[in-house]
Amino acid sequence: MKRQVFVSIIALALLTLRTPLAQAATSSGPAPGTWTMAPSMPAPVTSHEAVLLQDGRVLVMGGETVLGVPTAVTQMFDPSTRIWSAEADMHTARIGFTAIVLRNGRVLVVGGIGTAMNDLESVEIFDPQTDRWTLLPALPQSRFSQSASLLPDGRVLEVGGIVNHIIARSTLIFDPMRDVFVSGPATRFPHAQQGALTLRDGRILIAGGYGGGPETYDPRSNSWRAVGTTPARIRPTMAPLPDGSVLLAGGTDRQGRDLSTVSVFHPDTNRWTVAGQLRAPRNSSIGGLLSDGRVLVAGGEQVNEHLLRTAELYDPRVRAWTPAAPMKFARSGSTSTALQDGTLLVCGGSGYAGTLSSCERFHPSTVQAHTSRMWVLHGMLPPFLQSNRNPERKS
Repeated sequence: MKRQVFVSIIALALLTLRTPLAQAATSSGPAPGTWTMAPSMPAPVTSHEAVLLQDGRVLVMGGETVLGVPTAVTQMFDPSTRIWSAEADMHTARIGFTAIVLRNGRVLVVGGIGTAMNDLESVEIFDPQTDRWTLLPALPQSRFSQSASLLPDGRVLEVGGIVNHIIARSTLIFDPMRDVFVSGPATRFPHAQQGALTLRDGRILIAGGYGGGPETYDPRSNSWRAVGTTPARIRPTMAPLPDGSVLLAGGTDRQGRDLSTVSVFHPDTNRWTVAGQLRAPRNSSIGGLLSDGRVLVAGGEQVNEHLLRTAELYDPRVRAWTPAAPMKFARSGSTSTALQDGTLLVCGGSGYAGTLSSCERFHPSTVQAHTSRMWVLHGMLPPFLQSNRNPERKS
């Protein structure tokens, strides 16, 4: 449509003043609060893991293929070039494992389930400098659906999971100086497929998932402490808030019903409070803290097998949820990674057409360099813990 011709000199002056601003807005990139498509991964995967490397690249590991079996495929995305590359495969195909970046930049991968649906004891480590995987000594016992957290001194705490076919209380601590695991203190409650987040005071918060209630690990005393009560949530979204508190949103209850309720943990009092409700109940969604201080929750599924592409935002300043632009694709079992420019990269997962290779990027209202971590809960559970899922559908 041609621009309307103004007969007023004042109108022409206003038009002249507005034009550079409009050009600046269009040349600055995607509009805030929108999703754009990102380059697709070379291989489609779901229930995989993704981590942000220290150089800004994204490493995607393992997961399920289109055939529904674990894979050892490793893929790398470079945001500066917008190019994916296929890296050396892991030594072992796996799902339901943990992956975490160590202080020296290496990536530690622990446990999971293998191609024969067998529990894994294997441990391996990826070196971004050489793009190689190295096997480490095996775990004392196989485990999967555990959590991994980086301790203030650079060690890694592996908590719970499924060990010997039961939800475990045992923990392991990895020493990156010697590349070995030692036993840690047992948790007060058993945990599997839980969320884990490092608090500002150095404690590790464990919440959600199967097993018992929330608790914290204090590395200074090497001990666990129960921290209040909050409704049981399986496959919720967990995210830190700007004031140091922790948001736990959605999920399913122990009867398999979708939840829209939201809880916030306050480390200074060790108490939980209600933080409104999601606009749509959901589980297995992605999300996390954005560079503008809000929390994004997007996608996921509902127990009636309905996949979601809707998204919503929580603003802790007004304690309210508002709609956000929907994702391009409905997906569950995907990963979200906070890139160094403040955007959020979402990749893979299960869609209505099957396992996805597509990726998309969310652009928050304020884009700035930051290193906040997206906390995504997904993984593999044994059949006896999947009573609230359709057994004919892979998660």
